[in-house]
Amino acid sequence: MNAHNYNYVESIGILEDSKKYAEKEHLVSKKILCKDYNDAVILPPKADYAGKRNGNWGKGGVVDSEGNFIAASTYVGDWATQGGFYEYNHVDKIIDDDVVYIGFISGHYGHFLVDCTTKLWPLVNIKKLGKNVKVAYTGDNELNGNAKMIINLLGINDEDLLYIDEVTKFRKVYVPEQSAKPGEWYTREYLKVFETIQENIKQRAEVHSEIKRKVYFTRTGYLDAKKKEVGEKTLEKVFAYNNFEIYNPERLNIVDMMEIINESTEVVCINGTIPLNMIFSYNKNVKLIVLNKTGVYHRNLEYFAEICNFKIIYVDVYDKKFKAKDLGVGPFIVTVTDNLRNYFLDNGMKIPNETKTFKYKDYCTFLILLANRSVRDKLRPVKNKLKEMLHK
Repeated sequence: MNAHNYNYVESIGILEDSKKYAEKEHLVSKKILCKDYNDAVILPPKADYAGKRNGNWGKGGVVDSEGNFIAASTYVGDWATQGGFYEYNHVDKIIDDDVVYIGFISGHYGHFLVDCTTKLWPLVNIKKLGKNVKVAYTGDNELNGNAKMIINLLGINDEDLLYIDEVTKFRKVYVPEQSAKPGEWYTREYLKVFETIQENIKQRAEVHSEIKRKVYFTRTGYLDAKKKEVGEKTLEKVFAYNNFEIYNPERLNIVDMMEIINESTEVVCINGTIPLNMIFSYNKNVKLIVLNKTGVYHRNLEYFAEICNFKIIYVDVYDKKFKAKDLGVGPFIVTVTDNLRNYFLDNGMKIPNETKTFKYKDYCTFLILLANRSVRDKLRPVKNKLKEMLHK
């Protein structure tokens, strides 16, 4: 069993799934390649309505000079897939450059971290491929925000990033194989990507060695969270009462966020995308408290924790009467639970007497969100059918 702390977790499913995960060896000695193809064409993503999997991101990828699709340009994750040949009438653009193709980049930051970092490994030493090799990618939109900064932290300048939204031919395309499959296996090349980013963040961040912060990263500023999560404001208040600083991650770039984490003794956040950012921290002594908003196991978090060697204390903060069956869609309601009270008691912390754990306003909001989700679930097949009809 791994060394994470589950003393404040009640879900038997989480305990069993975590034990199963810890019993497997995930670091593999698999040899991965990055092959080059002259006069190759990059196909931007195209919706694949025949795809049966929920997380299918469509077709696209790299085609060689003879029109053969290059299998290594696909991505296969545990739920998401992307890549595949489709017919095209002509090449829209010809660029006389050598590029390394890093695949499809999702506009969702959490999916970027988990699914879209598996082909970044050649960027650690891109000069090994050639003097002026650039980086080509496809995806929802052009890279921006922290996703782009993470690529920059591997030594890639903005002017060397090429977003491909047309059928484009290059002088040469390097196509790397995946260096990991999320939650299942990873290679030393994958580990090196995050070690390199950690080191480059360390060089850029200001160091205040005398400062020992306790911080709480909240989701209350996320637009997406406002549509499916209620109750976190109460959690903010009880941690602030115990001298935790409250931060909104979406207002921080990744270097600033790591600067805060790297000079902290304790970091608290809701389970989801936020704790995945710990993979960029070189502070291995930080006490990471992850608040469970439902009783569903988050394998990718423990996968990242294994890769970069950090430990987690889990605390259930969800209302057992209304627990969600997933980690992403929700809706979720969180509150001051007995598990949280026990954690506070065991760690010399206090919950202010005036804290109301039961808020009618929160429950009313949650029930409205629950009804909205029910309606969306019923309409989704109709929506997908209309998209398919319009596509044809």
